[in-house]
Amino acid sequence: MPNLIEDALASKLATWLADNRPEALPISVPIQVANRDELRTRPCIVLATSDTKPVSGARHTARIKLDVHLFSQVDDTSAETSAVWACELARLLAGVAAIQSDLNDDTFCLHDLLLRDSATVPDESRGRETVVSYEAVVSAV
Repeated sequence: MPNLIEDALASKLATWLADNRPEALPISVPIQVANRDELRTRPCIVLATSDTKPVSGARHTARIKLDVHLFSQVDDTSAETSAVWACELARLLAGVAAIQSDLNDDTFCLHDLLLRDSATVPDESRGRETVVSYEAVVSAV
């Protein structure tokens, strides 16, 4: 179950983010899933899932750590622009009701998306990584 439910969450949410992209986030910034073999250029957004914990008493339901990574290059993207993009992503993901209405169906249910923490750190040489972490409660079959 863990891989299936993690894959469903990451792929559905990546598609939803691409379809509901805020105006402040250029179309040239790709939204990708971490476990896929896609070539990553910066800037980009990568969704990564981990730490899946089944919810006792609820079949096919789990709590999943979801990290939304925003990678950028210092030479191409200012710190201010990167911060605006990260805030827009967090604002968009705060609208759980809208996400649920678009994603929930007979085989997938996003019960909640809880903000946990965020950080921006230098990454490699002349790069920047902002990570916004969530705990997603999901049912999938």
